Amino acid sequence: MKKLFLGLSLMALMIVGSLSSNAQQGKWAGIVKYKLNWQGNVQPGMISSWEVKVFENQIMHGDMITFGQLGKVIIDGANKTVVNTYDFSMIPDEGAFEGYSGKWYVRSKYKAEDLQEIAEKIKYEYTGNTKEIAGVKCLEVKCTSTDEEGNTESETIFVTKDLGPVMDLEFFPGLDAFPMEYTMTFSPELSVTFTAEELLKGKVKDVDLMIESGYEELSEEDFMEMMKVLMGAGSEDEDDM
Repeated sequence: MKKLFLGLSLMALMIVGSLSSNAQQGKWAGIVKYKLNWQGNVQPGMISSWEVKVFENQIMHGDMITFGQLGKVIIDGANKTVVNTYDFSMIPDEGAFEGYSGKWYVRSKYKAEDLQEIAEKIKYEYTGNTKEIAGVKCLEVKCTSTDEEGNTESETIFVTKDLGPVMDLEFFPGLDAFPMEYTMTFSPELSVTFTAEELLKGKVKDVDLMIESGYEELSEEDFMEMMKVLMGAGSEDEDDM
C-alpha cells in the first residue's frame, strides 16, 4: 500500500516519556518515538528510531523519502491539509534556481470528493483484537486497498484513539485513528516496521509545527517544474565531467 524510495539516513536522540491516562484524540500534545525493525536487504547505517511531533490535530516529522534530510511534512487532520517543505539551498544549482531561495513548501488539501474516492478504494476494519504498545491499549485494524485493476492488498496495523489527529491523511488516508505499529515497504527486498515505544507528553507547542521562516510557497505544478530544472542541471554537470 505504501511504496517509497529509500533515501539518506538520520539518527534521532532517545527520549523517555509516558502517556497521561486522560489523553484524548485531537487534544494530546507531545512526541511519539518509534523503533524501526528493518527486514530484507538491509544496508549498514539504516536509522533505528523515528519521532513524530503531535499537537492536537497536527503532526510533523521528517520527509519519508530522505528521512528528514531534505524536508518535513506537516499534516492537519482537522483541516485536511498536508504541507511538504523542501530545502535544496545547500545544493549547488549553477543558476538553476535563479531568483528563488531553494527553500519551498507545497500545500495541498483533501476535498470531500478526494476522501470519498479514497473510501471506495481503502477499507478499514477493526478486528476487535488489541495489544499494548508504549503503555497504550491499541486496536487492530485490517486495511484493504483496491487498485484500478480491481486487485486487492491487505495489511494489519495497530492504532490508538488516545492521541493524534482525528483523521490520518498520510499512510492511511481517512483512518479515524493514530497508527502506532505499521509496516512500510520500499521494495520487494526491503521493508521496515514502525512500532511506538516512547511517548513524551507536553513537549510540543503549536509554534513547533509552523513552517520555518525563509520558505517560499510553490504550487505542486511549479514545484515539479523546479525539480525538472534541478535534475536537468544535474545531468549537465555529469555531462561536463
